Amino acid sequence: MLELKEQVPEVPLSWYFKYILPPLPDGIDTKKIVASLKKSKAIKNNSWAGIPEHPRDDSRHEDDVYAGLENVFERIVDAAKTQIPGLEQKSALKLTPHAKATSERDSTTMPDGHFTSIDEAVRLSRSGEEPSLYQVWNSHEFKKGNERVRDIMNQCVSQVVYDMQQIMALDPCRRFTFGTSIMNRSFRLWFCSRGAFFTAEPFDFISEPEKLVHVFLAFAFASRTDAGWDPSMSFILPASPTEKRQYRIRVGDKTYITVKMLSDHAADSPIGRGTRVWLVIDEAGPPDCYYVLKDVWVDNGRETEDEIRSNLLKDVELKCGSDACATVKKHLLTPIAFEKLLIGTNVDDTSQVIMRGGSLPKTLQHLKLFVPQQSRSTTRSQVSTRQNPVDAVFSGTSARYLPVGDPVQNGPQVTSRYHYRIVFQEYATTMYDEKNLGNALRALADVTDALRWIHKSQWVHRDISSGNVYWYDCGAVGLQGSNRGLLGDLEFAKVRKPASTHEVRTGTFNFMASEVITGRYLFLPAEDSYGGPEQIPTSSIDQPPFAFNPLHDIESIWWILVYLLYFNDDKEHIADLELATARAQKALVLFTQILDRAMFLQTSRQLTVEGTSLSPSFRFVINTLRAIAIKLHTAFRDSEAKISVIEETAFDIHEYVVQALRLPCNNPQVNSIELVGVSRPQKRKIDEAESGHEDSSNKRTKK
Repeated sequence: MLELKEQVPEVPLSWYFKYILPPLPDGIDTKKIVASLKKSKAIKNNSWAGIPEHPRDDSRHEDDVYAGLENVFERIVDAAKTQIPGLEQKSALKLTPHAKATSERDSTTMPDGHFTSIDEAVRLSRSGEEPSLYQVWNSHEFKKGNERVRDIMNQCVSQVVYDMQQIMALDPCRRFTFGTSIMNRSFRLWFCSRGAFFTAEPFDFISEPEKLVHVFLAFAFASRTDAGWDPSMSFILPASPTEKRQYRIRVGDKTYITVKMLSDHAADSPIGRGTRVWLVIDEAGPPDCYYVLKDVWVDNGRETEDEIRSNLLKDVELKCGSDACATVKKHLLTPIAFEKLLIGTNVDDTSQVIMRGGSLPKTLQHLKLFVPQQSRSTTRSQVSTRQNPVDAVFSGTSARYLPVGDPVQNGPQVTSRYHYRIVFQEYATTMYDEKNLGNALRALADVTDALRWIHKSQWVHRDISSGNVYWYDCGAVGLQGSNRGLLGDLEFAKVRKPASTHEVRTGTFNFMASEVITGRYLFLPAEDSYGGPEQIPTSSIDQPPFAFNPLHDIESIWWILVYLLYFNDDKEHIADLELATARAQKALVLFTQILDRAMFLQTSRQLTVEGTSLSPSFRFVINTLRAIAIKLHTAFRDSEAKISVIEETAFDIHEYVVQALRLPCNNPQVNSIELVGVSRPQKRKIDEAESGHEDSSNKRTKK
C-alpha cells in the first residue's frame, strides 16, 4: 500500500459520521435509544452488559472478552425497532475469530468479526461454515491492549488494513469498504476507496455509548449501496462450488456475463485505478460471441477512453485524411458499449458520491504507517509483522508508547476518480501471450503503421507495452475480416504541445523509452561540439523542457521486441543451460537498470546472436532489432542536435520501422517459430500520479 505514503489521515469522528458512515434511518434518536438500553440493563455498571469495563485487565483471551458485542448489537437494533416499528434490518454482526474468510484466491484474512447480510448471518449460525470474504460488510479486529502501545497498534492496524485490502482486491462488486479496530476501550473506524484511505479519531465505546449506538445502527440498516457495493454488478451463483465466480455487469442498456478474468492485478492496490478486465458475452446474444469488458476508476478531469479515441480519430481525419483515419481505426480496439457508472442520477465518484461531497479537513492528525507486504498468518497467535528499519508498522518513534500524531497541513488528500466501463469488440492476444513469432512482428508493424498517422496528427500514446499491443486472429474467434495488429489503452494518449515544464512520466517500466524514465534528453550534443567557449550553454535553462515525443512511442515498440526475444524460446530449439543463464543475466540488467537500457540502445550496432545471448533461431529478427535501434539512435541524435530546440523532422522514421518489422515475416523459418515463455520480471507501472496504473490487458491465451 505504497499509495498511503506512510501517512494515514485521521479525520474527526463527527466528519466521518457526516460524510462516510452510512446514514441513519430517518427518525432515529440515539440519545433515547441509549436511555432505553440503560433502562433495560443492556448498559449497566458503567459498561455494556457482557463486556468488561476494562478489557485490558481481563485475564481471558480477547476473543472471549469481546464476545458479548454480538449481543450488544442485537440489543441496540431491538431498541431501534421498538422506537421506529417497521425498520428493515439489512445486516448483522457476526464474531468469527477462528475462521478464515474464504475467497476464490484462498485469502488468509481472518477478521475477528464483521457485519454481514441477514441471510449470510443465518447461514453461518446454522451451518458453522467459514464466512465468505465477499459477504464482509465491515471487518473488525480486536486487541485487549491499549492503543497507545506500539506493538498492540502494530498488530491490530496491520490486520484491519490487510482485511480491507483483501476485500477491495478480491471482490469486484466493492466500490469501497470499511474497517473497525478495537483496542481495550478504544473504537476506531477505517475507510478505503479507490481514491482515499483514512481513519477516524477513536472514541471510548464504553463511556460513550451513544457513538457506538450510532455506528451499529448505521450498518444494521444500511443499503448494500451505502455499504460499498456496486448496484450495476451482481454475483451469479455457480452450479458447482468448484466453478469460478461469474458476474452479471451492466454497461449502458446492455448486460454482460463474465466468462473469465483476463486481468485484475491492478485491483490489488486498494488506492488507484483498480482496473479489471473480463472476457464476457452479451446476456442477450449468442453464447459463443466474446467481447472484452474493462472496469476502471479514472481520475476526474481525464476524458474517458471512448472520448479520447473519438477525438484522436477526428484529428487524424482532419490533418491526414480519411484513408489515414481508416488505417488508424482499423488498428485500434473498437468500443461497442461504454458508460460512466451512475449511483442514482449522479456519476459514481470517490468524492462527490462516495464521500457525499466531503473534503478532508486541511489540518489533520495523522498516523505514520508501514503496512507489511506479507499477509498475516492464519494462526490467531501469530501476526505477520515483517519489520522495516524502524521495526514497526508506525515509523517516527522508537518508544514503546506511540505519541499522538502532529497536525499536518495539506496532508494526504483524496484523489477524485469516477467509475467507468467500456466494452471492446475484439478479443485479441497480447504480445505477452502471442506464440507465433511472425504474428508478433506483424502486430508490431501494424501498430507502428497506425502510429505514423497518430504522430502526424500531433498525438502520442505514452503507454505502449506488451499488454496493450495485440494480434487479432479473426479466424480464431469465428469472425470474418483480416488478421491484424491492434493498439489499446488510450487513457494516457494526448495531443503534443510545446512543453513549458518537464512532463511527469507515464508508462510501464519494461517498455518505457530511456529518456522517459530519466525525464531528460540523453542525445544532446557533447559540449566539445559547441565550438568556442562563448557557445557553450551557461545553464540547463537553455535546454528545452523534456516532453514526450513520437520517438518515445517507437522506442516502446522496440522494447516490446527486445522483451519478446529475451523472455521466449523457440519451442523446437530450447536454449541449453549455459545460454539460458547468460540470457537471463542480460535480461535482468536490461529490465531493471536504467543506464544499461540506455546503453543497450546506443551501442546496438554490435547486436548479434552471440552478443545478446539470444536463441540462434532469432537471428533474422535480431537483424531487425539492430536495424531499428540504429535508426532510432540516429533519429534521437538528429532531433536533439540543437541544444535549444527539438527538431521534429527527425521523428518520421515509421516507414523504415514498419518495413524492418515486416521483412523477417517473408522468411518461412520465422513464421514457423512457436514461442515458449521463460521467466519474466515483475511488471512496474508508472503514471502521472505514480498511483499504480496498470496494463488493462485485453488478452487471449491461445488454446
